[in-house]
Amino acid sequence: MSEPWVWLGVFLVLGFWVGSRCEAQMVFPGKDWREAPAESQGVDSVKLKAAVAYMDNHFGPDGAKELVIVRNGCLIWKGPNADAYHNVWSATKTFTSTVLGLLVADGKCALDDLAVKHLPSLDDQHPLYAKIKLRHLASMSSGYKGQVVNVTKEQPWGEPWAYLNPTAPLFEAGTQVQYHDHQVFLLGSILTRLAGESEKAIFKRRIADPIGMTQWDWGVSGKVDGIELNNAAGTPTTPGIQTTARQMARFGLLYLNRGNWSGQQLLPASFVDEATKNQAPGIGSSAFLRGRYGFYWWTNDVMPNGKRPWPSAPPKTYTSHGHSANFCFVIP
Repeated sequence: MSEPWVWLGVFLVLGFWVGSRCEAQMVFPGKDWREAPAESQGVDSVKLKAAVAYMDNHFGPDGAKELVIVRNGCLIWKGPNADAYHNVWSATKTFTSTVLGLLVADGKCALDDLAVKHLPSLDDQHPLYAKIKLRHLASMSSGYKGQVVNVTKEQPWGEPWAYLNPTAPLFEAGTQVQYHDHQVFLLGSILTRLAGESEKAIFKRRIADPIGMTQWDWGVSGKVDGIELNNAAGTPTTPGIQTTARQMARFGLLYLNRGNWSGQQLLPASFVDEATKNQAPGIGSSAFLRGRYGFYWWTNDVMPNGKRPWPSAPPKTYTSHGHSANFCFVIP
């Protein structure tokens, strides 16, 4: 990898670095992480300390205090506040796309399913919505826009429960990319109906418990069909996912291993591959997503300008991204 620590220092703020290219064998944490010296995992400790020091001096009041770095399943760096528990905001979106992957694995839906197959009323007022596929909702390319109510200076995004009421489309599905939370809530409501349980419930049983992820919660934004509707997007009303860097590192390690946890395939490898590569069109109002956005994962794919967003990182690097510098970088 070229200049990994320069890249790390510039882009990784809160979260962790997960890498795999080393002779050391991959291990998986039990109740606690196995801690190891950086050199034992093929990492230059001098460069590592320099990168962390850079972060500490350049990334606001928290600096690198909540930073966790994992290599080959071993914890090689942890900040003094690695166990700070808080909302991760839009990093929540990757938990919603993970639930999508679970339901695809169960045969309850497919990425190319039309949304109206699972929500027949979607196109009642706006026929263009008949073209939306689940993959469009998961990649910010659906063109869906919901109702916005109760807007205030403190809450300009309105009430997320109203996002489930369709209004006029922004564009035809699959033709552009535009970042907004309405389509994430719509997908979350569809997944909740398909699962017959909340996103939190299925994620806990199928992912969090098997990987030993504790100290986490998922806020509720309302109900659909009598089932709790979790805040699928992390929109700032009720909390999205709340957890710690140390706990979320388990989620990143699962993705690094393409959905496999210590020999148990929790999430299809094919879905992980699809979720973490670009799915977004090269045009659209959200220029920062063009050509480099998967299923709510931000990727290092080549953008329309011919450049990668993180030129010093390997091409297949990806991250979740939440407000207040909540990142979960995975570097295969």
